[in-house]
Amino acid sequence: MKKIMILNGSARTNGKTSALTRAFIEGAEQNGNEVREFFLTKMNIRECTGCDACVLGKVATCAQKDDMESIYEAYEWADVVVFASPLYWWHITGLLKMAVDRLYSTINRLGHDGFCRDSVLLMTANSLDWDQPLAWYSGFINVLKWNNLGIVLGTGKTKEAQLLGASII
Repeated sequence: MKKIMILNGSARTNGKTSALTRAFIEGAEQNGNEVREFFLTKMNIRECTGCDACVLGKVATCAQKDDMESIYEAYEWADVVVFASPLYWWHITGLLKMAVDRLYSTINRLGHDGFCRDSVLLMTANSLDWDQPLAWYSGFINVLKWNNLGIVLGTGKTKEAQLLGASII
């Protein structure tokens, strides 16, 4: 059984990205996995200010106190991190990018190499150009030495997302 955290960067809680995450969750829970999903659009999360308080060890996580606190807790709990986003201007949404930027504050405390994860990317759009978000995702997981469990790209791929969720054991 795995503990799975989903960061959903869609502005629509009932849109196409949420349809993918619901299908993924259904598949994941069939195998007894525990899932926590965060709808970032419903949360008060500010951008990283680059103050470096987290890097300098002045604070345990981030100097800013907002809804990221619940994400930090789930991040430490999770075995798998799922990034879910519609394609906005050839990239992940600003909401998702902002939350991911703030996860930087955990590296000093949890360690860069010692906190490896499995990860998944779920994205929706009627696009054929996925180069930029795939480059971001690949770079992110390579630097952190995470393991990619799978990627689902495109609108209407709920069966594919469900099967990916079900493959996690």
